[in-house]
Amino acid sequence: MGYSQKAVKYFEPEDYLLLENLAKNKHEYMDGVIYAWQGTTIRGMAGASADHGTVCLNVAIAFRSQIGERDCQVFATDMRVRPDGYSSYFYPDVAVRCGPKVEGKTKDIDDACIIVEVLSETTEGFDRQDKFDRYKRMASLETYVLIDPNLRTIEVFRRALQWRVVTDAGRYDLGLLDIKLDPDAVFKGV
Repeated sequence: MGYSQKAVKYFEPEDYLLLENLAKNKHEYMDGVIYAWQGTTIRGMAGASADHGTVCLNVAIAFRSQIGERDCQVFATDMRVRPDGYSSYFYPDVAVRCGPKVEGKTKDIDDACIIVEVLSETTEGFDRQDKFDRYKRMASLETYVLIDPNLRTIEVFRRALQWRVVTDAGRYDLGLLDIKLDPDAVFKGV
């Protein structure tokens, strides 16, 4: 005998944005469902652990230091990414975009070239499948990185390699902007 499931209400993208701009916590949106207000727990956003936050900060610092003076921006945790029109909005842990600087009250971008998700037990399936499928639709996205702080693993997927994972025992070449990820730096303090 299975558990009964709560009915999920469909929200228009405009309603999601209105609610999200008033909310105290972040929520992601896909195909009319707002996560973690509704939907399955596995897809809900959880609060970040100390290790999760440390890895996010380490990656953002590594990216920023390697980008240098190039016309690119690094965003950590709070910039919303709109990968496919208006049917989904996600908050990746780290995103890099290049081109004219976005300023002021901009709350979302649709042109990230690198996206990093730091995995947790509750979000890993969503990050690996649904989000990755949406992110791949972004013409600008060249590299998608999944980092597991518990297993201390880094997976780098590159468009140039038909989204196959790049494995490396040393520094991971992201194939863009001469950025490399050193596992020792990524997991420092974890």
